[in-house]
Amino acid sequence: MLVGNAVYAGAQFATLMLLTKLVQPEMVGQYALGLAIVYPTINLANLQLRAVMNSVTRPQIRFGDYLGLRLLTTSLSLVIIFAITRILRYREELTAVVLMVGVAYAIESISDIYYARLQLHDRMAEIAKSLMARALLSVLGLAVATYVSGSLVWGIAGITLARITVLFGYDICERTHGLGAQSNWFPRSEALKPRLDLTVERELLGVSLPLGIVVLLSALNSSVPSYFIKHALGERDLGIFAAIGFAVSVGNMAVVSLGQSAFTRLARSYASGNLAAFSSLLSKLLAVGAMLGASGMIVSKFAGREILTILFRPEYAERADLLPWIMAVGGVVYMAQFLGFGLTAANFYNSQVVLNILANLSLIASCYWLVGGQGLLGVIIAMLIAAIVQLAASAIILVAGMRTRAQGGAAGVEAA
Repeated sequence: MLVGNAVYAGAQFATLMLLTKLVQPEMVGQYALGLAIVYPTINLANLQLRAVMNSVTRPQIRFGDYLGLRLLTTSLSLVIIFAITRILRYREELTAVVLMVGVAYAIESISDIYYARLQLHDRMAEIAKSLMARALLSVLGLAVATYVSGSLVWGIAGITLARITVLFGYDICERTHGLGAQSNWFPRSEALKPRLDLTVERELLGVSLPLGIVVLLSALNSSVPSYFIKHALGERDLGIFAAIGFAVSVGNMAVVSLGQSAFTRLARSYASGNLAAFSSLLSKLLAVGAMLGASGMIVSKFAGREILTILFRPEYAERADLLPWIMAVGGVVYMAQFLGFGLTAANFYNSQVVLNILANLSLIASCYWLVGGQGLLGVIIAMLIAAIVQLAASAIILVAGMRTRAQGGAAGVEAA
């Protein structure tokens, strides 16, 4: 799984890098806008069903019920995406790009629910193989289609075709799920077919909708800047911002890996009342986050222009002055993410919904006031403000919770 996720993440970066080499920044901006519209919508539609399926024991709900609900919500999300393009009156070319990105991620969403079944039956190697195949074929499809046609829409169509091939050629096959020796394009086993029972679907929706809203709020936090850049500065600036902003994702891979590795120890320490161990481990994680951000700032300050020129093209290197600012945002975001792991380990679920709402509101307000006057730098400053708000609020909630927990433990000892 580590290799599979690494290959998949690398393919995401390769996709962006290839686009910057093969098409103009305006087209890269169109792709970034497509992601900004599609990603929150698809994440809400996913309803975190994969997590629900692997954490909630409901014998009366079968895999087909999860698959049926995923197919319904994914179809609805595509309708919503099309409606957004009509409401915002995007021209036909941009609408085609956004819709094609939506279809590509809809296919990925269906693969994800089959991953849930594989994960439930401890077939993690099959998930990793699918991730790697999907990543490599997607990059190949994008490169060939874009190079031959010179069209972004056909490039994304190449990604979509690659994902369809992996879905029908591997993800839904009975052999992949250990149900037979055949690799049919359509599963014959009832265990892999969708079911539609409205009573069961309503029950599933009630359980999973709050999780979908949480993920939507988190996705909006990364998408809001793209909306403001598109409508205030244009697609070219959005393309340049998307390329430069990808630097934060490099450190984010390390943050997620470390956070997931430390999560069990954090949860165990907090549950047992060992707040000293909890605080010590969390402090170390925060130090790593700050170090990643500071290191990124130093490297981008002295070698940012060269890095952007090699990875992308000279026109992107012209905005190398933004790279240290982006990495400053990254450092604060990394620390906020580590505190997020701490909040989850301490069972502060509802507080994180409030935190995400607060961060989004501060981001929207800051972008509104800063983007028009300061351009891309204003966007980055707005992101920094929102990240600081999230970091500070997370720290306040966590410290208050730890004090309450410590006082409760002390009272229990005294009573004993």
